Amino acid sequence: MPPTTTGPTTASAHPLASLPWEELVTSALLGTDRRPPTAPGGQVPADGDPGLLDAAAMHTVRRRAGLLPAVP
Repeated sequence: MPPTTTGPTTASAHPLASLPWEELVTSALLGTDRRPPTAPGGQVPADGDPGLLDAAAMHTVRRRAGLLPAVP
């Protein structure tokens, strides 16, 4: 039976979703004017700053989803 999905995959949700965390941080610290985040494929997304924040939020959610509860 083929796998089914109910929503977009992470890679297709945003063009910057596949960038490593370090690239997102570098673009955020230097500014998107000096170092625009470039998606794999070479094009800079048109949404710039909001796209960078969306991609960072996706990275954060994926990381937190994998955490286990702390032991009391």
